[in-house]
Amino acid sequence: MNGKGSSNMLPKSSSFAGPSLGQRARGLVESLNIPAAEVAAVVVSGGISTALNAKPNKNVDKAMVLRGERCPRIIYRLVILYLCKSSLERASRCVQQFTSLLPCLLLNADDEQSKSRLQLIIWTLLFVRSQYGILDDGVRFHLLSHLIRETVNIGKSMLATSIASRDDALDPSYNSKDAGSIQNLIQKDRVLTAVSDEAKYMKTSKMDRSQQIQELHSRIDETSLAESSSKKAFEDDIKSSLNSLLASDDSRRAEFQLTCEEEQQNVAEKWIHLFRSLIDERGPWSTNPFPNSVVTHWKLDKTEDTWRRRLKLRQNYHFDENLCCPFSAIASGVATPVNESNSGFVNNIPEQMKQLLLKGIRKITDEGTLDISDANTEISGQKASDHSDCQSSDLLKDVCNRKDTVQERKDTSSSPEAEASEVLVSIPCVLVTPKRKLAGHLAVMKNVLHFFAQFLVEGTGGSSVFRNFDASINSDLTMSDLKQRSLKWPFAGMDPQKGTMIGNVELINGNGSVKLMRCVKRHRRWSMAKIKAVHWTRYLLRYTAIEIFFSDSVAPVFLNFASQKDAKDIGNLIVTTRNEFLFPKGSGRDKSGSISFVDRRAAQEMAETVRESWRRRDITNFEYLMILNTLAGRSYNDLTQYPVFPWVLADHSSEVLDFNKSSTFRDLSKPVGALDTKRFEVFEDRYRNFCDPDIPSFYYGSHYSSMGIVLYYLLRLEPFTSLHRYLQGGKFDHADRLFQSIEGTYKNCLTNTSDVKELIPEFFYMPEFLVNSNSYHLGVKQDGEPIGDVSLPPWAKGSPEEFVRRNREALESEYVSSNLHHWIDLVFGYKQRGKPAVEAANIFYYLTYEGAVDLETMEDDLQRAAIEDQIANFGQTPIQIFRKKHPRRGPPIPIAHPLYFAPDSIGLTSIVCDTSPCSSAILYVGLMDSNIVLVNEGLTLSVKMWLTTQLQSGGNYTFSGSDPFFGVGSDILSPRKIGIPVPENVELGAHCFATMQTPSENFLISCGNWENSFQVISLSDGRMVQSIRQHKDVVSCVAESCICAAVTSDGSILATGSYDTTVMVWEVFRGKTTEKRIRNSQSELPRKNYVIIETPCHILCGHDDIITCLYVNHELDIIISGSKDGTCVFHTLREGRYVRSLRHPSGSPITKLVVSQRGQIVIYADDDLSLHLYSINGKYLAASESNGRLNAIQLSRCGEFLVGAGDQGQIVVRSMSTLEVVKKYQGIGKVMTSLTVTPEECFLAGTKDGSLLVYSIENPQTRKTSHNKNVKSKLT
Repeated sequence: MNGKGSSNMLPKSSSFAGPSLGQRARGLVESLNIPAAEVAAVVVSGGISTALNAKPNKNVDKAMVLRGERCPRIIYRLVILYLCKSSLERASRCVQQFTSLLPCLLLNADDEQSKSRLQLIIWTLLFVRSQYGILDDGVRFHLLSHLIRETVNIGKSMLATSIASRDDALDPSYNSKDAGSIQNLIQKDRVLTAVSDEAKYMKTSKMDRSQQIQELHSRIDETSLAESSSKKAFEDDIKSSLNSLLASDDSRRAEFQLTCEEEQQNVAEKWIHLFRSLIDERGPWSTNPFPNSVVTHWKLDKTEDTWRRRLKLRQNYHFDENLCCPFSAIASGVATPVNESNSGFVNNIPEQMKQLLLKGIRKITDEGTLDISDANTEISGQKASDHSDCQSSDLLKDVCNRKDTVQERKDTSSSPEAEASEVLVSIPCVLVTPKRKLAGHLAVMKNVLHFFAQFLVEGTGGSSVFRNFDASINSDLTMSDLKQRSLKWPFAGMDPQKGTMIGNVELINGNGSVKLMRCVKRHRRWSMAKIKAVHWTRYLLRYTAIEIFFSDSVAPVFLNFASQKDAKDIGNLIVTTRNEFLFPKGSGRDKSGSISFVDRRAAQEMAETVRESWRRRDITNFEYLMILNTLAGRSYNDLTQYPVFPWVLADHSSEVLDFNKSSTFRDLSKPVGALDTKRFEVFEDRYRNFCDPDIPSFYYGSHYSSMGIVLYYLLRLEPFTSLHRYLQGGKFDHADRLFQSIEGTYKNCLTNTSDVKELIPEFFYMPEFLVNSNSYHLGVKQDGEPIGDVSLPPWAKGSPEEFVRRNREALESEYVSSNLHHWIDLVFGYKQRGKPAVEAANIFYYLTYEGAVDLETMEDDLQRAAIEDQIANFGQTPIQIFRKKHPRRGPPIPIAHPLYFAPDSIGLTSIVCDTSPCSSAILYVGLMDSNIVLVNEGLTLSVKMWLTTQLQSGGNYTFSGSDPFFGVGSDILSPRKIGIPVPENVELGAHCFATMQTPSENFLISCGNWENSFQVISLSDGRMVQSIRQHKDVVSCVAESCICAAVTSDGSILATGSYDTTVMVWEVFRGKTTEKRIRNSQSELPRKNYVIIETPCHILCGHDDIITCLYVNHELDIIISGSKDGTCVFHTLREGRYVRSLRHPSGSPITKLVVSQRGQIVIYADDDLSLHLYSINGKYLAASESNGRLNAIQLSRCGEFLVGAGDQGQIVVRSMSTLEVVKKYQGIGKVMTSLTVTPEECFLAGTKDGSLLVYSIENPQTRKTSHNKNVKSKLT
């Protein structure tokens, strides 16, 4: 099949080198779409003989069957090819094989097309013989002639009929001369038809071939595309994996950097606290020991109590002395006085001591850097010199050089703490505070919330702020998107190569560009366990913010997000995470402490519930208004929507207030703008004649609550002083426009057409904002009078405390209680908007209302910024929480508050005598969960039942018509000895005992033991469950150890004082008690369950003698200790920081100490037998003689009355505000040694002979069952 015939015998057309015979055969087969594997391969490997064998193999036979007539066409063409091109031997073999196949090829085809094809074959063979017959010395001619003869013979039936009668055609002697006769048998038209058929067939085959080639190319392209896509996908997977690894590494480095920065910040804070504790007036390095005449400057403490009152001040260590000088003196460069409280110590500090203080940073920690400028400020009180700057810089470098070494020592292995710190969501937001707005990221973790500040926002902090965050953050995320979002810390301001923060980061929000100063606290963390409520609220009239409230005296947190959906989703996530953290699935814990996200619907439901409590007089007017403000989105954090309170008094000129006259009060049914008839005519005329196509008509162009109004009122109190100056371009406003008189301000609200402002909550609880205690230079009026303290009405007697007390008294008066619902309708209710608002003349400028403009769809950035500025600065109407008319408050129920309404209704109703053989004085009387806890002088503990009409059925005590309203039931715990022996010279008293409540059990804390310990005793069975000894006694006082104890209202903190002059603060274990083991070299010994964590949280110092009494308040973040040295020392409870000290006027040892809910402090000393009243901010208010020794003093549950009992055998009730005697209740002629006041305002007094006296109301009437604590929970 390779065509090895002589080259000189070939025709000229085939003289060039071309494809081999096998290649041509393969090409022919493939052109006819016969699989090469079935035919072509057989032909190439075995030759034509194999392909044309009489007994073809199964592959060829299969091809024949499948291809039909295509096989004969291939065979004919292959035979012609072999006869022309192959060797004589191969051609001869081909002829033999073909001859054997001819019957099969010809006999089975009788159609005209086959006949024409046969004639074409014969004609073709004749032509081949004429062209190639001379090859091989004529032998090929005879071979071709034989093939022609055989073909004619086999196909004679298909040729012309005359061929059958001519035998010469089959004669073996037949030669070329007879070719013409055979050719004559060929019908030209049949040959032409066959040629045409072949041409058509070839054309069709060519078209099919082209189509197949196209399809093949298409498949090749598809395969190539698939391979390319697969390759690209593989490359993308590799790239994605690499990017993921890089992003993970970047996040790890960024997280590590943030952790380091946070640790450095915490270390710096601890260092500053330590330094201040050393140099303050009670510290060992103080150059001005208490008492002293050094002027101390104060600012507002953000701590809030249950009813959101901010009662405390804190020391302002960064007071600007320039504020005490005229602005002209500051501008001219006149030197200002130096703050002596800071400089006095520094002037006497040796250089070596300064170096020691700076090295203290290394002593506290081996890593991180510290903003030394802050430390230098604390040390010097003025700008550091170049020399100190160099020293600070060297120290900074030294600390940084040691950073890497310490980091290598950190354990990076996984731990439960690491799992708890896993970031669930990190989302951009703005932290809104009164002083500044910080843009950053909030990371929600399983146990904490972590805010990292990036930018200091100037201006409103509206929607334009979020354009500076990562564009990949989508503000329209679903909750699943939030859950799946990985840790992506903010990289703005982050050096991508080093993973460090670049010095100052700028934020451009359309209102300005501000750098994040080094003094700004970047990191803030809040514990999930301390969250008590999360409210969805507004910012700039859009529901894009949440406010988070805490239970551990931490100020609420206000966060604004990019969209409403983000705010709501994050709020729900925080609530869910908090509940899962405190109440894990399968833990079996009581889930009564779980909370829900307070959205708009929940806020309205809560408002309706609290409304009913107010109607029943379970809460006061002040408390109700504070709750409504909170539910309506009013926040201390956002000055643009500060809580709003009404003017309640209209009489600011009388010497004495008469609450029985209606003219004393303001008309609460009208807005401030409508109180004066003459001025209202101006407003009404403007409303009726106002015509603007874009702005709806309005009565009042200004609002009753705005940022300017808040800063106007709180001008004298930092940080509002600085904010006021910032708003006025760096100086105070003109003196005549400042807040200077209560009467003048109220008159201006009645007459000035641009002034319709209401009040703020501070008017009802905080007198300090009315006093210029920091001696600010506020300017001089046009009449030459300088501006100082606020001028008060005559009935205030010149006392800010009296003004606040009387203003609060007016708020709680019956006139206001009967009309307050009208004002609520105007501000929070149905008269806020719509037709009722028009009828009540309560329409303000349209941009003060929610929904007046759609900022979301506004495309003009300048217009949106202008509207946001107007919303922020000119007032915002509170959220409307009532859609129907507010009901009037119910009538007073004297029996629910007998001390206030009917003190004469209380009397001695029962006496429980001691039946033991050896009676002894009752030292302690406590009440917990309707159980009376008694401890006598012999350290015998007993628990009795406190019976009221609210006891459920099943008790062993019943009331009849003649029975007292309250009583003492049988013993719950029979009398039993507790404690250990007490030294003879230690005088036990009520100050040595306290009750404590945990989720699982109630306990009694007992102290005064000779071994310097205090004990935890179970009230269920009287057993001692824990004894703790941590206090150290002075050698001279070992035999006289005496400890006093106090517990916070929620039982989570315990404080103890000692003869060693220190106070220790302990944390109470709030969960279920677990077994703890102590390891030693030999075995593991089980340790008994513990109730109190045995390592104190704080050890507070400052006293010079024995601690005699303590007061602890978790909500106010305060712990006050009284001592034998005649002083009281204030510390913060959460951080243990010194606040201030008080000294008894005569220096007598402090014996007893009580503090009211309003921050009023009463101290008592046995030496002078007098009571002294102070404010929580250290101001001396009043004094009163006790007329005998007091063995016990207690506060009523409302905090308005001081109840005392002592040697005179009577109970004396005094007003907590003035210490004036309200009522005296006689006893049985026995000395009273202990006392407690029940929630029902009954008195339980223990006597020296062991009797228990019960003072209660004598008229048995139905009593309200709800209490304030139930209403407090509504806010959470």
